[in-house]
Amino acid sequence: MTGSFVPKEQLNSYQRWEMSAFDDANIPSEAPNEIQSGSPEGNDNPTIVCLSTEVDSVTICKQSKEEGYEAGFLEGKAAGYAEGRNTAEFEVKEEVLHLQTLLSNLTQDLHAMQQHIANDLLAMAITTSKKMTAQALEIKPELIVPIVQEAIQQLPYSVQQPRLFLHPDDAKIVRTHLSDQLIQENWSIREDDQLTRGGCRIVTNGSEIDATIESRWQKILAAIGQQNNWLE
Repeated sequence: MTGSFVPKEQLNSYQRWEMSAFDDANIPSEAPNEIQSGSPEGNDNPTIVCLSTEVDSVTICKQSKEEGYEAGFLEGKAAGYAEGRNTAEFEVKEEVLHLQTLLSNLTQDLHAMQQHIANDLLAMAITTSKKMTAQALEIKPELIVPIVQEAIQQLPYSVQQPRLFLHPDDAKIVRTHLSDQLIQENWSIREDDQLTRGGCRIVTNGSEIDATIESRWQKILAAIGQQNNWLE
């Protein structure tokens, strides 16, 4: 077979084949930061990966996580603070109520104690007064004279057959100090050893006066709302 030969004169131009023939002019321009990859098996649909989009996605995801953590932390902190405050308020209220109860009980105890002390002091004062009165009559038996005079003044002006009952020892003292007055008014002095020294009884046709020491003692205690027998 005879090869075809083209004379040089018939050639208008020629172009030497070089690697540069496959330059960027024959290849579609690629976007920055993009990589075109093909399948080793000759897949005609290459996968294009956008690096900037992937980086942005990672950044956004990380930022979202951080914001989520921060929001969750703040929310948890707020909830914990509210719960702690409610617990503290409840505990404070319970403590205040407990203190109020203690103060109320203490006030009642103090009142009861004061009342008890007051009663004890009053009882002691009554006992002391009784002893002092008895001792005064023993030391100065002439105190029977003003007692008799006070009892006589309680009688009406006109009485008949007045009789004065006294302990025998007190009767001697009264006769010594009031004999003239009693004789002038027709008084009769009667001795009664059942009477306690320091007291007397006056009996007339129309009335009777009890000026015994027991009766006078009861009247004094009744005035202060107390009861105590002279012989107790």
